[in-house]
Amino acid sequence: MERFFNTAGPCKPDIHYTLNPMRRLTGVRELVEQQKYFILHAPRQTGKTTTMISFVQSINKEGKYIAVYANVEPAQAVRHNIVLANNAFVDAVAENARFFLPKEYWPSKDALGIERGAEKFRKFLQRWCAELPKPLVLFIDEADALIGDSLLSLLRQLRSGYALRPTGFPHSIALIGLRDIRDYRIYSENEKRFVIGGSAFNIKDESLTMDNFTPEEVRELYAQHTVETGQQFSDETLAIVFEQSQGQPWLVNALAKQMCFGEFKVQDNATVMPADVYRAVETLILRRDTHLDHLGDKLSEPRVARVIERILAGDQAFETPDESYDDDVRYLKDLGLVKKTTQGLAIANPIYREVIPRHLTDAQQIMWASKPEWYIGADGRLKIEAVLERFFEFYRENGELITKRKTYTESAHHLTFMAWLQRIVNGGGYIRREYAAGLGFIDLAVEFGPDKFVFELKTEKNYKPAEALAQIAEYAQRMSVKECYLVVFRRKMTKPGKVGERSIIEHDGLKVHLIWI
Repeated sequence: MERFFNTAGPCKPDIHYTLNPMRRLTGVRELVEQQKYFILHAPRQTGKTTTMISFVQSINKEGKYIAVYANVEPAQAVRHNIVLANNAFVDAVAENARFFLPKEYWPSKDALGIERGAEKFRKFLQRWCAELPKPLVLFIDEADALIGDSLLSLLRQLRSGYALRPTGFPHSIALIGLRDIRDYRIYSENEKRFVIGGSAFNIKDESLTMDNFTPEEVRELYAQHTVETGQQFSDETLAIVFEQSQGQPWLVNALAKQMCFGEFKVQDNATVMPADVYRAVETLILRRDTHLDHLGDKLSEPRVARVIERILAGDQAFETPDESYDDDVRYLKDLGLVKKTTQGLAIANPIYREVIPRHLTDAQQIMWASKPEWYIGADGRLKIEAVLERFFEFYRENGELITKRKTYTESAHHLTFMAWLQRIVNGGGYIRREYAAGLGFIDLAVEFGPDKFVFELKTEKNYKPAEALAQIAEYAQRMSVKECYLVVFRRKMTKPGKVGERSIIEHDGLKVHLIWI
């Protein structure tokens, strides 16, 4: 069977192009040998499940331990019902034992028991471990998907049995999820209070995470397709795939799947080129597969919005954050949404960076959908002045509505302008965006045919003329243009006649259109 790039569920080497999963996670074997209970956390679709299943199979082949992987997410549905949650925990482990282990190691009827209660899972593990001829290593996936008292019940039972390992309780246990347990803030319906995950599971020895693919790993993964089909990827193509995805495993696979399989694939005898990557990126964004749709849904969470808005509008537009802001940042890093850079906190990769403003301006884009005749000339080139003048006209009439957003109010002006420009992409152009908390501005490069238009967006609050000119000059140099636009948004609605006020500044050979809105 022809293998393909996987974007759904764990990878299977017989049907999927797959990297050696154990290379991506160091330290697990040592923790198992030392009888440790530990955490493995990483964003969705980074290969956690693939790696753990591979590790379980490897351990069982070696024969020193008995290993089982189990997903407890079904228990999420029972929420605070501890009795039903315990039944679900037992069922998940017992059913997976039948998948991963030979029959002689399956839990007996005595181990499974017939009791119902808040301690059923602990008692099951104790009885089963006593039956097994070798120590049990247990990997529990989606632990942080559980809700409230169900999660507390799981954590406390594992802590309660910890002292009995390795003969009366699992030799080693890994909890697998999106977040480190220190970030579990669990509301107990029974106790009417919040419990921090670290206190409920204070036997945790270490927290591990999984990194994205390196450029070399992207090359290695794509090379498997080349070996099996003969289709080549240019060096520049591979570099752009990494630049756009930053090695995020789902994105790496999704881009390759789009380029090499399906209705719009590059022909088998043709080399995959950079233009094919950008086409695939745009297709993924427009199609909004589950991974990107989930990202969009997260933007409505208050703690996510709080961080993303600072990145969009710039730190200077906000007051000094309180202590909880660091927790919010850590939460977004665990979700894989943001990363730390030398310039400040930034969106994790260019594809997410493009998805976020588009998702936040969906309604505006739909409302403004139009035919391209008014902004594309007879020669097929973009009439950027027409685009700007139409925006000024819209803003004069609707500026007050922009500031009345219920969320992302500080970045409302930036988002509105980006939504207005989005029609250019729909008409055949491309927009590159750069922004990060700490920068205090958003850089946009609009590419349409042979032309390139560079914009820098700032708010009046963080506008410092000399600094802004230096910033946009640096960006213009990188984008190889001699003319650019510096757009400054006033925080308060100004008189309609003031919208679109313009002047020209000459700066080190660069022509800067300064526009006030």
